[in-house]
Amino acid sequence: MRHLRFLVAVADHGSITRAAASLGMSQPSLSTQLKRIERSVGGRVFTRSRLGVEATAFGRGLLARARSVLREMNGLLAAAEPVDDRRFALGDAGVLLSAVVPRLVAELAADPHAGPPPTVRAHIDPAATVLVAMMRAGELDAAVVSDVIDFGTVDYRAVPNAAVVPLEPVFVALSRRHPLAGRAAVDLADLAGEQWCVNPHDNPGWLAALRAACARAGFGPRVAYECSHMAGARALVAGGQCVAIADPLSAEGQDVVFRPLAGDPVRGRVDLAWVDPCPVPPALLRKVVAESYLDMVDHNPTYRRWWSEHGGVLT
Repeated sequence: MRHLRFLVAVADHGSITRAAASLGMSQPSLSTQLKRIERSVGGRVFTRSRLGVEATAFGRGLLARARSVLREMNGLLAAAEPVDDRRFALGDAGVLLSAVVPRLVAELAADPHAGPPPTVRAHIDPAATVLVAMMRAGELDAAVVSDVIDFGTVDYRAVPNAAVVPLEPVFVALSRRHPLAGRAAVDLADLAGEQWCVNPHDNPGWLAALRAACARAGFGPRVAYECSHMAGARALVAGGQCVAIADPLSAEGQDVVFRPLAGDPVRGRVDLAWVDPCPVPPALLRKVVAESYLDMVDHNPTYRRWWSEHGGVLT
């Protein structure tokens, strides 16, 4: 559904830049999404010029159907949702929700003065810009958002937010049989000969940051695989066909290890964003996210060691 909303926003604004601003995305992120959509549907939806964008004949037909589908879906959702139903929709780009949701449910149930707790719904999407766009569209009430330091793509305009982890390292995923797997940390320059796997639907800032870091190390990363399926990407890494950047909270397996990059050349941060008013107090959300994050650090020996050695902090 979000792809349909992207198309309609561009058509309504006549400009990718203005549409991106309305969706809370960067212009490059929306342009990338449009190219993927056009590849998926097999035709050009818009023609581009210095004056903006205009739907093609093919695009006009597609947009008419997109608007119809969105109207029907909005009507179905409105009809299906009971008036007194209390729901809280929380988004995340990674693995943190697995710890946040049960802790949040327990916190809400333990408050004797709050009345019946809302039902917590979870949504995971690797693209931070999509999570913020879903908040603007009323599909999410809050989101744990990972963005890239110096290569950020998230526009929080009019969306309340606060940093939870001001600096989060990026790890590299390696086959356990990889010659570098035994190191405590891996120099990026030592990966110059490797093939990389990236998620084409991930925040584009991560790949931009990786390319910049590799350039500083004297090489360009060879992106040989694009995989949006986590299990598929993990299998490629486990088989030794490639390496990949990884969330430091990820759990190692029998065939895959995660190692810090020496000097942390690619860095991110973790924010909490919410709608106003929010069904759950933002202070409680921030407390739950911070405690859940530390729990996951404690259960990950490699990240726990990095956290201790580098003085990892929460805000």
